[in-house]
Amino acid sequence: MLARKRQSITGKTPIKHIPSIKPSKTRKIIRRFHFLIQKRTLICNKLGLVLLDNDEQFNQQLIESEVRKRGMWCDYEVGLGCHVGIKMEQQLLAVQRCDDILLLVKLLGFIMAELNKNGGLQNYQLASTIGQSGKRGGDSSKILVKWFKEMGYSKGNDLRVLEIGSLSASNYISTSGVFNPVIRIDLNSKDPGNILQQDFMQRQIPTSDHDRFDLISCSLVLNFVSTHYQRGEMILRFQQFLRCDTDKTFVFIVLPLHCMTNSRYMNTEYFCNIMSSLGYLKIQYHEANKVVYFLFRRQPSVCSSPQSLHTYSTKHKLADRPGMNNFSITLPVYKH
Repeated sequence: MLARKRQSITGKTPIKHIPSIKPSKTRKIIRRFHFLIQKRTLICNKLGLVLLDNDEQFNQQLIESEVRKRGMWCDYEVGLGCHVGIKMEQQLLAVQRCDDILLLVKLLGFIMAELNKNGGLQNYQLASTIGQSGKRGGDSSKILVKWFKEMGYSKGNDLRVLEIGSLSASNYISTSGVFNPVIRIDLNSKDPGNILQQDFMQRQIPTSDHDRFDLISCSLVLNFVSTHYQRGEMILRFQQFLRCDTDKTFVFIVLPLHCMTNSRYMNTEYFCNIMSSLGYLKIQYHEANKVVYFLFRRQPSVCSSPQSLHTYSTKHKLADRPGMNNFSITLPVYKH
């Protein structure tokens, strides 16, 4: 006899249990994953390997195939078997200045082993989901809903939203009633029924306002994009998804605090200047312990000039102290 699907006393299917992770471990997993991905990108750029943002299976096959083809499998295998240690971490930190191909291949092997152990990407996504849950106080859309209500928006306004990097269909942006519909996309969706697995940079550009949005939410996504140039391409692309038949369209961006306060090439003022050059006005800003929140309103009457775009097409060093990071954003060079 087949067992019936277990139901609760109310007759509803029980909610799937989500494992718990301590906040300190959550932050550690997320930071480590970002660090390894960034170092892998640097190494692969030096080796001439082009990886895909949303296909780890392809990336692993490509890396292993190229390493074998170039006769460097032994060095790669040494890296696969290495353990975390001070020397290895120092070598990873110095990757930008390293030109020793065999060492780079060894480090690449170490990174791939680190990414694949203990659940790899799935472990990172679980940590991100829990870290941004309402129970942890980490749902970044809570402050977004608050700001929109302060502007007079309420239930029934039916503002169309594109949520990039969505991790949950039960966050504030989805349940407030202010936004409808909420189109959720993520590179590696864990909830295909509610979150479309899609790369924003590959999403088809809308041809009518019926398919465009009142708001784009981009929470803790830009910092995960591999290069400063690709980050610039991403924010430049936002405007193609915002409605043209209204002067009230918005972009909500959340970034780790250290991207603004501890970067050689970025701070809050500089970031807002970049957005201003693209026709966005900062209307809200909040700095929390670990993250910063921005809400920009698009100004349709403001057109980006070639000169303003060119100004931000290269990195500009704003500060330089020991321990600072290199987070930056550059806009694609304007073509006449």
